[in-house]
Amino acid sequence: MDSAHRHVESTKTLGGSDPGRLGLGVSGLYLALYSHYGFFAFLPLWLKSTGASAEEIGVLLAIPLILRLLTVAPFSAFVGRRGWVRNAIAYTSLASAGVVLMLMGEPDHAGRIVIVILFSIVWDQIPVLTDAYAVMAVRSRSLDFGRLRVWGSIAVVASNAAAGWAISVMGIKMLPLMVATLLLAPALVAFRLPADRKLSTGDAAVGGRWRDLFGDRPLIMAMIAASLIMGSHGVLTSFGAIQWEAQGISTTVIGLLQALAVAAEILAFWFGAKLLGDRDPRLLVCAGALAGALRWAIMATSPGLPVLIAAQLLNGITATGTILGMMLMIARRVPTHLSATAQGMYAVLLGAVLAVATMGSGLLWSYGLGIAYFTMSALALLGALFAWPGAFGNKTDKMSGAGVEA
Repeated sequence: MDSAHRHVESTKTLGGSDPGRLGLGVSGLYLALYSHYGFFAFLPLWLKSTGASAEEIGVLLAIPLILRLLTVAPFSAFVGRRGWVRNAIAYTSLASAGVVLMLMGEPDHAGRIVIVILFSIVWDQIPVLTDAYAVMAVRSRSLDFGRLRVWGSIAVVASNAAAGWAISVMGIKMLPLMVATLLLAPALVAFRLPADRKLSTGDAAVGGRWRDLFGDRPLIMAMIAASLIMGSHGVLTSFGAIQWEAQGISTTVIGLLQALAVAAEILAFWFGAKLLGDRDPRLLVCAGALAGALRWAIMATSPGLPVLIAAQLLNGITATGTILGMMLMIARRVPTHLSATAQGMYAVLLGAVLAVATMGSGLLWSYGLGIAYFTMSALALLGALFAWPGAFGNKTDKMSGAGVEA
């Protein structure tokens, strides 16, 4: 009877012992998670439609950057050590959907602040925990992380394409309802995935505390490097569209340029891990840094459209190489029960660098295009220095997922 019960339970999940089904399930989770990202881009427009001032919109958008630094690491460590990562993804998705729906009542200024705070606390956990679950899946069934994560980029492309159309049909006032509906998708997929304990690779019982991660110098250096490289996107993210419009590029073409950058990610995610093979994942991070330095140097020249297209294609290396290299680094070095903790640590460091880079980009931009972008090139090259095997004494001869190496 017990054996039959276990068989029935295994058929209810997208995975179990079947690597193919587990890979399909995690791919579906990424697809579900990123399906609402394109709609997020219209949040400032929704806020404006409710009467929010430009200053208030700026404050509301800054709240998640601050709270991320305070809540993500403790929460991810808590659920990771208890084997609740899958369940936490599902319940934080449901909670996020519920909080967003509260915006349908068009609350006043104070109400919007409270809702954004609540939403930030629950939503910020979802991407971090999804990466943590994916890393556990990769290690337990030898899956290709890039080919799982690529579905998130595909979802972003589809979401950006669908958001404008949906809003034109339903109206900007319905944005919270659209986002809330899409936030149900990660929960529906997560409940169908195997529980954390079923992804054990034999190292789940290995000792170690989250503090031990700080003793892994290569891991910490890689986190710093990846944060610097991703932070170097700050000027482009904040002022890229403004720069292109000043060059006479239409908004339609600007949208296509942004879509092209995401399309480059798709190709890089699909082939990146295969091309890396058994080599050190930090090489991918270094590649991302060097490509980033080149990309920002190109952007400093206000290139014409053909060169600009080539620069956007470099996003497949600058962003994807960095993301993929960091995830593989965690997968190979951190024991299963600390995967979520490591993801939380990285998310906090990345959030801090992104916040500083985003705020600093405005000051840099005021000094001119060249200074702004060449500063970003320097930031990317600094990331390469931190990631380079052997730099700062962080060379290792053996990569291992069985435990944390000091």
